[in-house]
Amino acid sequence: MATRIGKLRVREVRTVDVSRMLRAIAAENDYSKNTLQHVKSVLSGIFTFAKNEGAFDGANPVQGALLPSKAREAKETFAYDLSQILRILDVLPLLPKAAVATAAFVGLREGELRGLEWQDYNGTEITVSRPIWKSFVNRPKSRASRNSVPVIPALAAILDEYRRMHDPKSGVIFHTGCGHPMAMDKLAQNVVRPAIEAIKLPWYGWHGFRRAIASNLYALGADDKLVQRVLRHAKPHVTRERYITVFDPAVLDAMQKVQATLEELGRGQQLASSVLPIGGKLLKARCGEVAERLNAAVC
Repeated sequence: MATRIGKLRVREVRTVDVSRMLRAIAAENDYSKNTLQHVKSVLSGIFTFAKNEGAFDGANPVQGALLPSKAREAKETFAYDLSQILRILDVLPLLPKAAVATAAFVGLREGELRGLEWQDYNGTEITVSRPIWKSFVNRPKSRASRNSVPVIPALAAILDEYRRMHDPKSGVIFHTGCGHPMAMDKLAQNVVRPAIEAIKLPWYGWHGFRRAIASNLYALGADDKLVQRVLRHAKPHVTRERYITVFDPAVLDAMQKVQATLEELGRGQQLASSVLPIGGKLLKARCGEVAERLNAAVC
């Protein structure tokens, strides 16, 4: 930001300066309007913070800035359906299988997966307490993001099987074997994505699994407010959703529909009955070997 604003002080920045900055960023990068809107939101937050710290007293110059009209629209997003998720889980070793299942059946974000600890899982629900991005431990994005989400039996079976590998009492759920949070991008790059592409499915990123739970709930007839509750999205103009207790049993019913559909698609197959092969080898439940293979894959 400093390189784009030059010698202007915070109190000297005008809306036209922000507009020029956004146009320059758009000209140098193939960013969609959604991404540029995120950039604008971050800039606005910086000036709001500066105003509260007394760095300047004027109006926030970012609020009136327009996005570049020539910026492209966001690309179409994709999600996995339940049958695709079952195929993916069938070819993954236990740790990445547990991570993918958690993303697909609870809708956690990538940073939330990395920060998830065993204390956040009680066998029937998961509560997000901390996302971790790179080396930064943050608080959940909003009050809605701290809500708990029901865990369906299919996911509980996978997580419980994975937990028996180490019998941990605490700490992060997904780690490299030495207790450090798993680098989810490297896990995807070295294990998950190759396995998915090997069965002729496209890789949609970790967020593809988060979109999957929303799309699958919609397909099963869930109300849009229930989907919002599962994804823990906050909408400022619909605050009453945070207080209506009827949502909790309704969300549980919706998640039970996911479980019933999984059982039908799996035809009674137990998703966590064994450690599944990948590349002709098994990921055995021995801590030393697990740590060695994971370190080789993601470190």
